[in-house]
Amino acid sequence: MKKNIAVITGGTSGEREISLKSVQTILNHIDTNKYNTFKVLINGKEWNVLENEKEHAIDKNDFSFTSNNKKIKFDAVFIIIHGTPGEDGKIQGYLDILGIPYTSCGVLVSALTFSKLYCNRFLNQFGIRTANSFLFKKGDAISSIENQLSFPCFVKPNNGGSSVGASRVNVRNDLNAAIEKAFSVDAEIIIEEYLAGTEVTCGVVDFKGEIRALPITEIVPKTAFFDYEQKYSANGADEITPARLSSAITKEIQETVVKVFKLLGCRNMSRIDFIIKDNVPFLLEVNTLPGLSPASILPKQAKVAGIDLTELFTGFVDQLFV
Repeated sequence: MKKNIAVITGGTSGEREISLKSVQTILNHIDTNKYNTFKVLINGKEWNVLENEKEHAIDKNDFSFTSNNKKIKFDAVFIIIHGTPGEDGKIQGYLDILGIPYTSCGVLVSALTFSKLYCNRFLNQFGIRTANSFLFKKGDAISSIENQLSFPCFVKPNNGGSSVGASRVNVRNDLNAAIEKAFSVDAEIIIEEYLAGTEVTCGVVDFKGEIRALPITEIVPKTAFFDYEQKYSANGADEITPARLSSAITKEIQETVVKVFKLLGCRNMSRIDFIIKDNVPFLLEVNTLPGLSPASILPKQAKVAGIDLTELFTGFVDQLFV
């Protein structure tokens, strides 16, 4: 009998729309000869299964639903919620309590990587280079950080992704507006030094028992800052895969993403962003649930690497039953 797999999407963050696009990629590429897949939409307190254009409420006591007077339980969950509550460990904690296996990282790793500042500080201990940054919380006085600031700099939410709420600040007069924008997304923000260089990103996957770095993508923004709008615009940036890098830097970045994946204890897939300044790569952030929409980078990298998405995503589910 085929096992039932819930593919959960939605969430409550600014990345919700990307999750709704990513879920279809997963549904299109899990082998239905092996598994029954169900789309589960999470919207705050409303959790529903979408089945044949009908909605069925999830019973949160055991993560099941009832259809035609028959109770259906899930054997495992494929998590594809970018942002909260999927990327920060909250859904994982709930599923752990119920004893339901899931794809993606566990609670601790998800919570750590969701905080850009704390994740980067953890990685610094192992020789991973990152941009200098510091934390700024609601209620803190700007005067308390004046002597730490230099321009340009980046202001962004500490918890989150897809550059939602992030700004590049070129002059002091623009700082207050950037801080307010970031605080509209998160109660913690980070102010990060500006590193002028080449922006690249590299996916890493656990494929057929091997943790494998994907080809690197070079991102050439058509504006000064590759923000949320540019990331998901058809003409926001040129994405070049493989990136136009020397073999030495390519090797260093690919070895770094595998090292970080293992250090953190990531599972299945991640995507890690870098800036290369003066031929030195600096890690920006780790994304443990990278976008999988048609505009997203990781599926494109997998294609260049010759990795079939059905094999990849079905393999993630297979690992849950080994």
